[in-house]
Amino acid sequence: MSPDDLNGPSFNFELAGALRLSGPGRRRHCREGVRMSASTHDDTTIEDGAVIDGTAFAAEAQRLTNLAAAEEWLALYHTDAVVDWIVDGAREHHDGLAAIRPAATLMADLWRKHRFSVRKHLQCATDNCVVLSFDGTFDGRGTVVGTEIWTFRDGLVIHHRMSVHLNVRPRSSRWAQFRVLLAAPRLGVSALRLERKRARTQEDSGDTIATSPPRNRPAGKDVRK
Repeated sequence: MSPDDLNGPSFNFELAGALRLSGPGRRRHCREGVRMSASTHDDTTIEDGAVIDGTAFAAEAQRLTNLAAAEEWLALYHTDAVVDWIVDGAREHHDGLAAIRPAATLMADLWRKHRFSVRKHLQCATDNCVVLSFDGTFDGRGTVVGTEIWTFRDGLVIHHRMSVHLNVRPRSSRWAQFRVLLAAPRLGVSALRLERKRARTQEDSGDTIATSPPRNRPAGKDVRK
């Protein structure tokens, strides 16, 4: 389905971006993820074995995030939805749309203020669930990565689990190692000790000994007299 198709006269969407269903038989209109009504099609029954068009949902979730469109984002949730958001180890758990609204609004304000830009990628989709991964930046710097699990009921999100890492760096980075030490000192120290032990073992076996070519020295100066 192209973007032009979404704006055609046959559909009347409550939110921009339609999700379609693929499965046995003819394609049907899907209420999953983005609430919609079909003005010229009365049959909105979801067929057994059909799956959500996760690619369309990923594109819509990416659009809402990049626009920091809090109200459109909140319109995806069921009134008794549950969210579980973990950001660099800080966890938020909210039950019900009334509890989700202030948290989502605050998050969207933060995205807008610091120019959060994200790309969302579909990992898998079933008849009631979409799994996304994403990567992005705040203010054009750093590397933000994360995963999301969106579970649907009656065409709306009933559970949203999100895990985000705000400043991802290589494992070898001193700053990354320091952050691990702060978050989990025992594990961090144990990991460093194991790495050093492994490095010594490899050196003793000659597996990873880095040697540099010998420097040419003038004849007669190799042995001190």
